Amino acid sequence: MSLPIHYLEFNNPIHIVWRKGTPNDPFIDRLDIARVVNQRVFLLEIPDEMFKVRIAGMFEINYEAFIKHNLDKNEFYVDYTNGFVYVHESKEAETLSIIYKGRGLILYPSTRIIHYDGTTATESLHEIIEKSKAQVQELIDRTDTYEEYLKRLVIAINNSNNATDQALIATQQAKDATELVKDAYETTVLIYQPFVNTYNDIAKKFPYPEVGWTTQVFDTGIRYRWNGKDWVPIDALGGNIPLASELLNGLMSKEHYMKLKGITEFVNEKTIVFIIPKDILEGVQDPHVVFDYEGEIVEVKASVTSKGAQPTPVKIQKSANFTDWHDITDNPVVIGENHYLDDKTHALTERNVKKGDIFRLTIPSFSVDAQNLSVNVKIVLNDSLNLH
Repeated sequence: MSLPIHYLEFNNPIHIVWRKGTPNDPFIDRLDIARVVNQRVFLLEIPDEMFKVRIAGMFEINYEAFIKHNLDKNEFYVDYTNGFVYVHESKEAETLSIIYKGRGLILYPSTRIIHYDGTTATESLHEIIEKSKAQVQELIDRTDTYEEYLKRLVIAINNSNNATDQALIATQQAKDATELVKDAYETTVLIYQPFVNTYNDIAKKFPYPEVGWTTQVFDTGIRYRWNGKDWVPIDALGGNIPLASELLNGLMSKEHYMKLKGITEFVNEKTIVFIIPKDILEGVQDPHVVFDYEGEIVEVKASVTSKGAQPTPVKIQKSANFTDWHDITDNPVVIGENHYLDDKTHALTERNVKKGDIFRLTIPSFSVDAQNLSVNVKIVLNDSLNLH
């Protein structure tokens, strides 16, 4: 049954911004430095459960252990759904450095944040803010009325200098109190808005801001608040943490930095592996492999685990349509008699690989007696080639 259209209207949705966790949109490394309040820490992003959350000198426990007994001093539990880390009561008010991979953000509108009085929900954060604004405005209105009464009083007792001085003092105190109340509201209220990518995007996304509106700039981690005149930076979530190097920890540990630096050269290499277990028969072999990237063939290797008394020739062929097949080497790749590895006498003639190209093996000889053939075709992706 179809619903009325107004059921589909969401005026105050929860904003969820997820990363995909792919090479093009990876989860980002984060280091949150946060204080423990009520035995828990609120992470700035939702952590990846595969990478886990890491705190120096402490160990993470699972949900079953968490509900069965109290946390020990060196234990912590992570709520991967909402981004909370729970610790032992002895950690209260301590500042922890927490490392994890951020999946993204969940931004809740103030109308969806509910205040509980201990038993039931009483009112939303939006209602509390609106009531506070109304109360402040009422105080301002009453102060204005009070100032009017003071002016009339000054006229009535104009012949008494002492009374006039006292009235002026009272008037000034009322003005000061009013300014303090307004200043307290305008400098403390934080009304969170969705994040923006850069500082220049703030004015575009919020052309008519209200006092207290707060947003975070994604590329720097800095949060800005509208004070009625300007967007003022109020804190930095990650922007003041140094980058890691061979000598210093930063947004990642120096050990992770050195490991990442060492593997960068190879991350864009992919290898197609063909395995023919047991006997090697003449003809076209299964399976056929469809390659989903563009790149360049840089190396072909072949080996067997059981040597043969006869040479083992292997053709590696490529096609764009499963019909027209072309050898990628000038001669078959040959593993000589009584050898485990190929003799490297072949040369690559078809290096270019397009997305969707198909690869297969063909054995041109019926007298092969080696066993357990393995062929590796190493391909460097085009993105990697453009970096060099």
